[in-house]
Amino acid sequence: MILPVIKNLRQNATTAETENGTGNREQGIEEKEQGTGNREQVTEGKKPQTEKPAAPEKKEPEKKPVAEKPAVPEQPEKKPQSEKPATPSQPSAQSVQPSAPPAPVSTPPVNPAETRGSIYLISKGILVKVNRNLNAGAPLTDSINALLTGPTPDEIMRGIESLVPEGSRLLKTPTIKGGTVELDFNQEFRYNTRGSEGCAAQIKQIVWTATEFPNVRDVQFLIEGQKVDFLSEGVMIRNPISR
Repeated sequence: MILPVIKNLRQNATTAETENGTGNREQGIEEKEQGTGNREQVTEGKKPQTEKPAAPEKKEPEKKPVAEKPAVPEQPEKKPQSEKPATPSQPSAQSVQPSAPPAPVSTPPVNPAETRGSIYLISKGILVKVNRNLNAGAPLTDSINALLTGPTPDEIMRGIESLVPEGSRLLKTPTIKGGTVELDFNQEFRYNTRGSEGCAAQIKQIVWTATEFPNVRDVQFLIEGQKVDFLSEGVMIRNPISR
């Protein structure tokens, strides 16, 4: 009889403990729910503020160490050089030498193989005498050829001209017989574009140039080796002509 009573007591005690444990667990659940409600109320009332990330610190560039310049070695002091005595200034050449007088204008020297001669040209209808350097071996021939060449550029600028027809040439070397020189010309010598006055002037130019030589008295004109009576304008040349 005692054993069943003890078993019932034990069962009742176990049941009571179980109920107490269940009640405790329910109270714990309620407390947890209340804690959760409180946390939700705190969360709803104040939201936690998000902290801004701190700005990264700026790093200053590292300064490179400045290389030290090598010390310049001290130079030895230079001894003062003795000053040379100043040379006396020489007088200028202008103050010493007097100014040279202007050189006199001289005619060009005559070549030993040449001789001074003259030919006759025309200036304003008048015969003019001009100088030429002539071949000393054949001065008469050279003077007639110089006359046929005509005036120089300088003489032309001064108004000097020749009325001997262009293209006139001396065909033979002049020959002198008894003071008369024979001058043989080509056909161009006969025809003067200046008319009778031109023909008369060209004869005078030849005669006066040839008679500059002391052994020549007059001139016998030939045209290609033959004597002719007249030039183109009726100027007679059949016989020897003198000044």
